[in-house]
Amino acid sequence: MLISHCHVKAQGFGEEVDTNPAAGTLPELRRIMREVGVEKAVAFAPFAPQTDAEVEPNEWLLSELPNYPELIGFAAVDPKREAAAEVLGDLICRGLRGAKVHPPVFQTALDDPATEAFWAACARMRLPVHIHTGVHGWYQRRYMPILLDDICTRHPDVRIILDHMGGIAFFDQALAVVHDNQNAFVGLTQLSGRSAIYALSPGRRQLILETIGPHRIIYGYDYPWNSHNLTALRHDIEWIGTWGLREDDLARILGGNIERLLSEVQPP
Repeated sequence: MLISHCHVKAQGFGEEVDTNPAAGTLPELRRIMREVGVEKAVAFAPFAPQTDAEVEPNEWLLSELPNYPELIGFAAVDPKREAAAEVLGDLICRGLRGAKVHPPVFQTALDDPATEAFWAACARMRLPVHIHTGVHGWYQRRYMPILLDDICTRHPDVRIILDHMGGIAFFDQALAVVHDNQNAFVGLTQLSGRSAIYALSPGRRQLILETIGPHRIIYGYDYPWNSHNLTALRHDIEWIGTWGLREDDLARILGGNIERLLSEVQPP
């Protein structure tokens, strides 16, 4: 099993940190993985510098990964930053395997012309890119999921994973993007019902299965943004197991699909 969408930092953080100071750290993620029987996980570089020494987030993750062979690192690069494409290419050359983009956190509009070089680089490298979709503050019109349609169309070799599938507010937009673009994937993150703004109704779940299919669904754990992370991971796996899928389709959602995308990455 390979789970995706894990946020990590040097210090504890997340919803559980008051009762579990290690929440959000690499050792705690590994402990949970071993307890649940997960072999591998995708870990995102933090969005802000780590430790008192202000270590650059991607450099911090790169320095830690040799100690955690079960983890696959994804870069956190603001697409509008100067030389974003070159920075991303260097990080992929040095061992990271994909990218995480969070438009409202970066305050970067999806249709900002300054991001075009970043997306072109992602396409050249055939990178999987996890991208937050759904209400998260800032100006919603600047990161509505429908804006991803332009990116997917211009860059068919980018693999866009729509985390949270737009939530309940923008689900229809996210679904339209995945319907119309074979390089777009359902990011099954926080959809099992713990968060009201992301909960996936049985009807919408069935719509995804019937119109998209298990081969383009990728499970995301959203570690450590759960009130009890160990319980949350077990609950999500059990929830997906109730969908009545064949074993091979279940395996695709719980790792096979993201593993396939990772195998197609082409570093510069």
